[in-house]
Amino acid sequence: MKRFIAAFLLATPLAIATDTLLPLANAGFEDGLSGWTLSPGAPAEAVPEAASLGALGLRVKTGSDFQISSTPLPVQPGETYAVEFWSTGSKEESGRVAVKMIFKDASGSTLKPAMGKIRKWPAGSTSAGPFWENSILAAAAPENAASLSIQIIPAANSDPGTAMLDDFMVKKLGEIVPMQRDADGAAPIPPADPARLALLEKEIADNPHRGKSAPRIVLKLDDFGPRNGNVHPKWIKVAQYAKEKNIPVTFGIVAKGLEEDAPAFFQWTKERNAAGEIEFWNHGYDHAEGPNAEGKKVQEFNGTGFDHQKAHMADANRLAREKLGFPFISFGAPFNATDANTVKVLEESPDIKVWMYGNGKQPAGKKVLSRCYAVTIESPTFIPNYADFLEGYAHNRGAEYFVMQGHPTHWNDDRWNQFIKIVEFLVAQKAEFVKASDFASK
Repeated sequence: MKRFIAAFLLATPLAIATDTLLPLANAGFEDGLSGWTLSPGAPAEAVPEAASLGALGLRVKTGSDFQISSTPLPVQPGETYAVEFWSTGSKEESGRVAVKMIFKDASGSTLKPAMGKIRKWPAGSTSAGPFWENSILAAAAPENAASLSIQIIPAANSDPGTAMLDDFMVKKLGEIVPMQRDADGAAPIPPADPARLALLEKEIADNPHRGKSAPRIVLKLDDFGPRNGNVHPKWIKVAQYAKEKNIPVTFGIVAKGLEEDAPAFFQWTKERNAAGEIEFWNHGYDHAEGPNAEGKKVQEFNGTGFDHQKAHMADANRLAREKLGFPFISFGAPFNATDANTVKVLEESPDIKVWMYGNGKQPAGKKVLSRCYAVTIESPTFIPNYADFLEGYAHNRGAEYFVMQGHPTHWNDDRWNQFIKIVEFLVAQKAEFVKASDFASK
């Protein structure tokens, strides 16, 4: 899957790995619970509601002790192995379980995992929803290791609820192969697996929306602002394409740029707003990140204190009214990083009605649009990736909406073509493209 390659791109820039898929028994629970060993009374079953791909997936009730183990796979000491799986919670009673890589020697004794060649832990917990998300665990087989199995147990401090898991995959990770930058110094798009794409496209064609409506799509495009008083050509390119396709887009303005002498930029922005083609939203005042007085890394709306955040929110909202003639209705924090003070600031910001990638448990009186990390334009950041998008979309069919983030000024021609491919796929799926502000009254 493409997400293994993305992991390598994050851990070792400009590198992919040649991997070997291992034959994990009943990895997608299509044969019920065969191939998995359950402790007596384990509250688990294979049901259609827990399927992210295929017909069945694993549903586990949390709140009691249990253990679920896969059939062991043989391993070689010193080799790095990765486990990938998909998980979500329940809308009614979301819970979490822990997933661990268990190495044993020939006598059956459990061994401590060794550090792998990528920066991943050999244990993790499932996603609590509302979307299906992808997780990757990794470790090297320690000395004397003979087997690897997957263990599912209660997560620490998990409330009673429901966790759903599906589509496990185990790989032995091969050698890391450098990827060359292009002539402009841009990182390449990770290569796609044609067989995997064909499988996913068929899965989607056979059951496009799992009996639900097609999703609503917000194209959340970040870091808009004047360049030498004008609009950057790449933003104009996006706007022209969206108009041709008759789909709305949203541009996140870093408001400090509105203090510039930029009449051409202001006029262009006002005209697109008046025409209803583009929503311009609050992406902070300065998009700053750096160490605070104690040397701790902070972002504009994370770790900077209430007074700082309140002033930056107020300045951004004021500049929109003064320079553009309209208020910001939607907000998305720089770096998507917020804290408890952001909640308080937003509670005192009446212009803002919608909070993209906000705190669903503390919505500050706003409509919070949650983030599906698996369904996005770019993977990794700045690199539009149709194969990764399709993987996440296939697992999340039936979702009400996706807010998909991108950064157009970082897109060369290859990346632009990937973006186009994503949009045209969604158009073919009859997805409804909307603005974030369209959710304000929902």
